[in-house]
Amino acid sequence: MLRTLRLAAGAVVILVAGTGLAQAPGGGTDLFPVKKGSKWVYKVADQEVTVVASGTEKFDKQDCTKLDTMVGGQTKASELVYVTKDGVYRAKVSEDKVDPPVKFLSLPAKKGDSWKVDSKVKGQTIKGEFKVTDDKAKVKVPAGEFDAVLVEGTDLDIAGSKSTIKQWFAPGKGIVKTVYVIQGNESTVELKEYTEGK
Repeated sequence: MLRTLRLAAGAVVILVAGTGLAQAPGGGTDLFPVKKGSKWVYKVADQEVTVVASGTEKFDKQDCTKLDTMVGGQTKASELVYVTKDGVYRAKVSEDKVDPPVKFLSLPAKKGDSWKVDSKVKGQTIKGEFKVTDDKAKVKVPAGEFDAVLVEGTDLDIAGSKSTIKQWFAPGKGIVKTVYVIQGNESTVELKEYTEGK
C-alpha cells in the first residue's frame, strides 16, 4: 500500500493529484478551487490522504497555488499549479520543475476537447493525450453525489510505463474522484470531505 501511495505521490501527482475556487491566482475556476486554506480529504484504499491549499508562490513568472499532500499528518508531496484561460497546469512537483507544465484540465471544459502532453520531470517522460469524455458525468463518492467533468488519459507513457488515468472534476469541489492504473496496478482515490478556505 505504501508503495502504491509513493507512486501516487510521484507520477500521479505530476498528472492528476492536487485539487483545488474562484479568486485563485491566474483567474481560478469553479472546477478547480484553490482558496488558501481549502482542504480535501480523500479515501485511498484503507488510508486517508489530505490535500491543503497552503498559499501562493511565484514560479517561472507564473502566480501559482501551492498544494500540500499529507498522509498521517505528514507532508509527503507538494506541487505548484496555476490557472489560465485555457486550462489548469501543474508546474512543479516537490523541488522538480515540470517542463513544460502539464495541462490536466482544459478550460472551458467541453465534451470532446483533447490535448497532448509531452513533458519531463527529473529526466522522466510524461507523454500522451487527455480528453474530456463527458461534461455531465454523474459520480458518487463518500462526500456525496456530483455532476462532474470527466477527463481521461487512456494511453499515457509515464517514465516508460503505460498508464491510464480518469479524473472527475465537480463544480465548487475540484477533483472528487481519480482512478489510475500504473504498472498494471489500479487505485481509486475518492473525496471524503471538502472544506473551503477563507
